Amino acid sequence: MLALVRDSGGAEVEVPPTIHALLAARLDQLDPAERSVLERGSVEGRTFHRGAVAALADGDGSVDQRLVALVRKELVRPDRPQLPGDDAYRFRHLLIRDAAYDALPKATRAELHERFARWVEEHGAELVELDEILGYHLEQACLYRAELGLDVDEKLRGDARRHLADAGRRAMARQDFAAASHLLTRALAQVPDGEVDVPLEIDFAWTLFGSGRPEEAHKALGTSAERAEAAGDRTGELCARLEASAFKLYVEPQDAAAELDAVIAEALPELEAGADDYALHILYFARSQAAHLRSQSDLELVALEHVMFHAQRTEMPHLVAWFVTGGVAARFYGSTPLPEMLAWIDGREAQLGRDWRMMGWRAMASALQGRFEEARLLQAEYHRAYEERGDLLDLGSNLSQNAVTLELLAGDPAAAAALAERGCRILEEAGERAWLSTGACYHAQALYELGRLDDAEDWARKGLDLGGNEDVTTQMFARQVQAKVLARRGQHAEGERVAREAVALADGTDGLIFQGDALRDLAEVLELAGRREEATTALREALDRYERKGALAPAERVRERLAALEPASA
Repeated sequence: MLALVRDSGGAEVEVPPTIHALLAARLDQLDPAERSVLERGSVEGRTFHRGAVAALADGDGSVDQRLVALVRKELVRPDRPQLPGDDAYRFRHLLIRDAAYDALPKATRAELHERFARWVEEHGAELVELDEILGYHLEQACLYRAELGLDVDEKLRGDARRHLADAGRRAMARQDFAAASHLLTRALAQVPDGEVDVPLEIDFAWTLFGSGRPEEAHKALGTSAERAEAAGDRTGELCARLEASAFKLYVEPQDAAAELDAVIAEALPELEAGADDYALHILYFARSQAAHLRSQSDLELVALEHVMFHAQRTEMPHLVAWFVTGGVAARFYGSTPLPEMLAWIDGREAQLGRDWRMMGWRAMASALQGRFEEARLLQAEYHRAYEERGDLLDLGSNLSQNAVTLELLAGDPAAAAALAERGCRILEEAGERAWLSTGACYHAQALYELGRLDDAEDWARKGLDLGGNEDVTTQMFARQVQAKVLARRGQHAEGERVAREAVALADGTDGLIFQGDALRDLAEVLELAGRREEATTALREALDRYERKGALAPAERVRERLAALEPASA
């Protein structure tokens, strides 16, 4: 109020009823040129640059004098510039900035936002968040013009969309799904009516999936496919259908694999003939998912190498960043020896820099090699990274599967069961079913190790109920637990039958750990039936698989069991 009285020049002052009105009244009493500087600064934000104000004031050379006056009147203060070679100022309070901005007519705001964007594009090339800044200001220009019923220039709308999309895709690349979803939603709002931007819509669906909303992601892709078909965009339609079918594996897994195979078969000749790298990366990703579902990890690895090849040719950096770790899981679960997998990780990180996503796989390699404390430290850091990014599905999957394996190998089934319960709860709340079905079977294994046979049987059955009929991992793991529970209850013949079904399923995969685990569990069933020689044979086969993988910890456990069995069977 004292400043208002001082600025009134001795005239009678009417007290405004609100703080905002008070500030507006104070700004009204400023020299028009000073008020204009404040208004133009407010377009940039609470902190603004002298160069921007001068540009928006059409190069009026008295800007410096007016800024000095505004500092003296305690409306702004000098601040640290973000742009080299420029001076920055900061509004003393955000309410002052808001009052200055609100004083601008909406048509003027639209013009100034666009002009500021063009100015900062030229002068702020080194800003890390340049796309976010440009996208915001161009978006504001579009919104105000639309609100006023004015035509929105095609270039203006296109530039806003492009910068918001680029910013969102960078957020995707670092797996900041909340930021990515927000930015891509705004980018999609700038797509003209009647146009379908399938790559942008697919990226948006991925942010939904990563944020723990897989059902929404699947539905969004189905809608994208329909709209692309209506627009006559056959390539876009096939891309969206491939992604929708891949996502369906996680929300409606029963018979989803057959649907995915059918879409792949339909799309393959058309997309290969079109030779569009973006479409081909989508095609090969779908093939990798089909192989993953069937635990054909070596085929999955081949498909992922094609994904990376075509992603690199799209000139879309976020795709390269997204798939840069592609293949590490296939190497872990497939026939690749652990030392070779670790060498691949080292080479990839030497080439592209350290990637936090590799920590989880280093943790699992350490666990299988018997370095449990090292594995736990890596795993904990890995989980924190997922939590910080809001990547709920990957967190839930890891907690309910790999983290359980680590604790079971370390001999702590109680910790394994607790982790499995937490991970399954995350996945269940998100509406995900594929990872949940497998996680339920890991939980069952931990409960079995605790001697809770009824609970183990229930969770194995839950896994089968949730999983698809072609989800080999779930079908195999559930049978392994069921077989051991049956054997513990004295139902040896039925237990052996189910255990051999699990071994047959494992043999259809190229997962050496899967095969070793299934043989190890068969050996337990046979030993409980008193058939030690056959148990010894199964254990020797399991040992062969573990040794070929380089899995030292389970191999050592098998040797201990063999040492206990062989004297008795000799």
